[in-house]
Amino acid sequence: MRVFIAEKPTVARAIAAVMPGPQKRHKTYIQSGDANVVVWCAGHILTQYMPEDYDPRYKRWSEADLPIIPAEWRMNVAPRTKDLYQTIKKFVGQAALIVHAGDPDREGQLLVDEVLDQLGNQVPVKRLLVSDLNAVAVKRALGKLEDNIAYEGLRDAALGRSRADWLYGLNLTRLYTVKGRSDGHSGVLSVGRVQTPVLGLVVRRDREIEAFVSKPFFELTADLTAETGTFTAKWVPGSRHEQFQDEEGRITNRTAVEKLARALQGSEGAIENVKTQHKRESPPLPFSLPELQKAASKGRGFSPKKTLSVAQSLYEKHQVLTYPRSDCPYLPVDHWSEGGVVRDAIVQSIGNRHALYPLTEQVNLVHRGRCWNDDKVSAHHAIIPTSKWAPLDSLSLDERWLYEIVAHRYLLQFCIDREFDQTDVVAKVDTPEGNESFKARGVVETQAGWRQYRNVLASRRRPEEEKTEEEKETTFLPPLQHGDAIHCTSTQLLEKQTTPPKHFTEATLLDAMTSIARYVSDPKIKKVLRETDGLGTPATQAGIIDILYKRGYLEKQRKSVISTALGREMIDVLPEEVTLPDMTAHWEMQLAQIAEGSGALDPFIIRVINQVTEITASEMAKGNFTVSPRLAESKPKTRKKPVDKTYPCPGAECSGRLRRIKGKKGYFWGCTNYREGCRETRPDNRGKPADTAGKSAGRRSDQNVVAVGQTCPMCKKGKIQQRVLKNGENAGKPFHGCSNFPKCRYFAWSEKVEARASAS
Repeated sequence: MRVFIAEKPTVARAIAAVMPGPQKRHKTYIQSGDANVVVWCAGHILTQYMPEDYDPRYKRWSEADLPIIPAEWRMNVAPRTKDLYQTIKKFVGQAALIVHAGDPDREGQLLVDEVLDQLGNQVPVKRLLVSDLNAVAVKRALGKLEDNIAYEGLRDAALGRSRADWLYGLNLTRLYTVKGRSDGHSGVLSVGRVQTPVLGLVVRRDREIEAFVSKPFFELTADLTAETGTFTAKWVPGSRHEQFQDEEGRITNRTAVEKLARALQGSEGAIENVKTQHKRESPPLPFSLPELQKAASKGRGFSPKKTLSVAQSLYEKHQVLTYPRSDCPYLPVDHWSEGGVVRDAIVQSIGNRHALYPLTEQVNLVHRGRCWNDDKVSAHHAIIPTSKWAPLDSLSLDERWLYEIVAHRYLLQFCIDREFDQTDVVAKVDTPEGNESFKARGVVETQAGWRQYRNVLASRRRPEEEKTEEEKETTFLPPLQHGDAIHCTSTQLLEKQTTPPKHFTEATLLDAMTSIARYVSDPKIKKVLRETDGLGTPATQAGIIDILYKRGYLEKQRKSVISTALGREMIDVLPEEVTLPDMTAHWEMQLAQIAEGSGALDPFIIRVINQVTEITASEMAKGNFTVSPRLAESKPKTRKKPVDKTYPCPGAECSGRLRRIKGKKGYFWGCTNYREGCRETRPDNRGKPADTAGKSAGRRSDQNVVAVGQTCPMCKKGKIQQRVLKNGENAGKPFHGCSNFPKCRYFAWSEKVEARASAS
């Protein structure tokens, strides 16, 4: 018997669906014929021992017991998953072959492996990597089973992170909590290997902003005329003006710039250098989870956690996206041949009137972009649409939007590169004190390629991309050659103000976590981390930010992520090394090496133990610290949402409620069953629905009820169909609707149509 162990029930059902033989579904497993059984976990079935599990004396938190280092790591079966564990244990004991079907990432590898280790399994184990729950994809994956031992690096990396977090977070949290209690505080002072450096990033950024003093600086541009035309160029300050420059090379002396501007008026000069390069620009790569989270935060204000949740729903529930917990923006080469099938699924989903449809018509399925690269794909690939389609109307608004931007990014991979000629010009203009340098850049697009489609979704709230730095820095250039004479016809002095760094947003904080090398002080570590950086993993980063919110260390002000007084004081009482990303970034580098097979678990854990021991000893020697009461007692500020008053919908046979809605012309009242077809509205009368119906009042079930197959009485174009409501209180109830939906909103309850037919 083959026993498949999936990470979650949805994956288990997808695997069982392609198995031969009759299926028998049970509470904790699926039997497929006599040869295959599919069981599943529910996340981690096992949890690590807590200190008191090792020794009851650890129930009492004491400095004398620190650091707590397990002599042998042990696991407990989580109470909520005992039934699942017993089921797995039963069938592992009967198996001739076990197929590991955890998600294709570190945690997915660990959560199945740790169960098999706990059971002392001796049966051969194969690895099934499923990133797409469609039947075709699952069958293809089943044909590519590998030995599970090839993925022990992923398992050890996840195990290393779990044990490091236990050693670091548990010991330091106990240490600082005990030290705080000695000063009269009763709260828990939480410290985390990843969360604390992330908090440190935000605190330092906020304080840098607060301490910032804006200063004026000045820029100078000149209109230069050659025989072939006029162009604008920017002054490049030289050594003569060095005394007037700040540390970033900006001119801070207005008088000096004004003097130069006067001297340049009417001056002559010549073109010193002209360099033209032909360049190509490839489309942006498909989405990884961090990039998708950043795009969703920028475009719709989604939190990282919400983006992951919506993407997970599109993957598991609707099966229209591939596995979302991916840090990889590349695709396997063998996926390239499936481009036509995926494109067709996108077309079926969006219809021929969607903003993306023209792009689906123009893509070149023969073109293979840089995203298809086996060398850059690890256990999982980029997030892309699957070959399964679902009407956009069947998705929530959030799901629809996320699917659209993922589909858009995927379709761009079949577009040719943008090509352009970039010309950089250096001009010298004479003044009584010597010549001054001016630079200008011009771009002539020779082939638009993918760029002509980059903003096709811009009308949907916000463009996916904004104007690039290249576009901001370019200007029109006439034909120019080295030595061409030029004349300065005018100058423009621009006064600007230095600006502080911007507060982190969730998008930029995610970017900082995935590009932590920029914030590491050690140049050796910085150099190494350029390739293997990151605080946390794509699957955990959203949760880390959420934890900092819940603990009251961070708060959100509009889109900005701000440190609270609680968070700042927490950073102040901790040693600097704990609040900086250097150490934990170095750990992430080592974990990446373990995952790739170039590092080992045991040496890593020994190094972590040594570091935790050193920090603990050092902090104990310092004695107690003073913390303000609010540090231990503060709770995160929560803004209570006002409870909206609703009223029963007066529409015929409608179970919905009228709620107050702000429209373009003010407030009005509309039914919560709008998506189910109710068009009942009322004008607003001092915060209550008026007695008189609005312009669009009237439920379609009140009038013109017709049978299936007849012409729609509303639009006169579509045909009446019977459907079933998917959402709301009336989910599962049949109704009659128009085939021209959503253009036509005809609606009638099926039972009413049948009743009228019987009566006649």
